[in-house]
Amino acid sequence: MKKISKHIIIIGGGPAGLMAAHQLLAFGHKVALYEAKPSLARKFQLAGRGGLNLTHSEDLDVFANKYYENSSFFTPLLNDFTPQDLREFCHALGQDTFVGSSGRVFPTKFKATELLRQWITKLNANGLQIYTRHRWLGFDNNNNLLISNDRGKVDTTPYDAAVFALGGASWPRMGSDGSWVEIFAEKNVDITPLRAANCGFETNWPARISSKFFGQPLKNISISLDTKYVKGEIMLSDYGLEGGAIYALSKTIRAVSYTHLTLPTKRIV
Repeated sequence: MKKISKHIIIIGGGPAGLMAAHQLLAFGHKVALYEAKPSLARKFQLAGRGGLNLTHSEDLDVFANKYYENSSFFTPLLNDFTPQDLREFCHALGQDTFVGSSGRVFPTKFKATELLRQWITKLNANGLQIYTRHRWLGFDNNNNLLISNDRGKVDTTPYDAAVFALGGASWPRMGSDGSWVEIFAEKNVDITPLRAANCGFETNWPARISSKFFGQPLKNISISLDTKYVKGEIMLSDYGLEGGAIYALSKTIRAVSYTHLTLPTKRIV
């Protein structure tokens, strides 16, 4: 049976949108990607400043449980595209990876720029149409997409299917501003409220804690909360605690009502 090529629009130029484009192009569809910012994957590039932790090498059952403990949903997805598959995807783009002492996987060059450049080059070669400085504003009465172009003109854009890869609300200046929530709410789409995760937490340090300790990592330690137990490192900051072990417990910390522990008001970079 002959495959039918569809005109598919992707809103959002982060890794999720780029990977969706990669797969859809492989199936022979015509794909156009729209990104509000002047360049693609800006938060991905920001993550590259810290080494770019791509994935983890641990067993899939353990890995899946880190996705809000809904392993019955995530395990089949991770079996279809495993951490090893992701590594091989990077290798095909000419970017070697390695497993660090913590089990986390990084690109050998510890940067996002070259990996992203090779990825975009391949997508362009496969026919992806990319439109930067184009912001999705919502839908018209016929559910066509309303997209403001780089000159401020709003175009009505029809499509056979649309993929919305919009991110959360954690980095507005990088494009993740959560503005899509209101658009979908107007369409009566159920939306899980956006809440901070994978983040640091505020606390009130006693006077005896010297500021000279702020910014210094505490390595090879274990922390626990309720039944959760994590090994890793944490870092003291002027507002509280951050670091890999804290991030891993962030959902549990958030769920527990401690009067001295609140979500951060300062950005962690």
